Amino acid sequence: MSQSESKPATASGRRGAIVALLPTLLLSVAFPLVVFNLCKSAGMSDLAAYLWAAAGPLIETVGTAIVRRHTNFVSLLILALTLVSAVVTVVGDTSPVVLLLKDSVLTGVFGLICLGSLVIGRQPLMFHFTQSFGMAGNPARAAEFERQWDTNPPFRRMFRTITAGWGAGYLLEAALKVVVALTLPFTAAFNINQVSPLVFAVVLAAWTILYVRRTKARGEERRRAAAAAAGQEAGVPSE
Repeated sequence: MSQSESKPATASGRRGAIVALLPTLLLSVAFPLVVFNLCKSAGMSDLAAYLWAAAGPLIETVGTAIVRRHTNFVSLLILALTLVSAVVTVVGDTSPVVLLLKDSVLTGVFGLICLGSLVIGRQPLMFHFTQSFGMAGNPARAAEFERQWDTNPPFRRMFRTITAGWGAGYLLEAALKVVVALTLPFTAAFNINQVSPLVFAVVLAAWTILYVRRTKARGEERRRAAAAAAGQEAGVPSE
């Protein structure tokens, strides 16, 4: 593929990624912040405002499953966590601080699932996430992804490292949410806890991109060095 052909493809991929993120930004970030603060301004209790704000992420998850018209491990996991979050919100103690702590626990559970997938199961969680969201509707790319996992040890190591990084990141976010819930007023803590997932996701995504680029560059260097060594053994001068 020529450089001129790859640039439009890359730009199209970026636009597609941005479009794919819009439902999350609108329903899981903007919606809870706007609805919660509007409810509080209208004089609703902390619990009522929290429950109304929680509708956005639930709508996003269920809507995404309906629009995609198919389920896989990742979509089922996200749906299950969202439904569990909705249930635990109204079960047991519903005091404002406890509601925030319940949310922190679910964030920590997701981090533990990431780390647990490194030792349980054939492939780590972030491999499945990449395959599910980055290759939906492209069986050829998904098959190539599987082939790389089966035949390329550095590829496997890369995804294990990425999964470990995201798992640690989610555990750190959960700890931050606990500190915020215990030290700040409920409204301020709620607003921070709605924004923090986006902040952590952006930071982790940026780290992932840099790590993948560095890993690919090192792989190219190793291939060039191996080719040069093979050429010298065969008596072909290196360029």
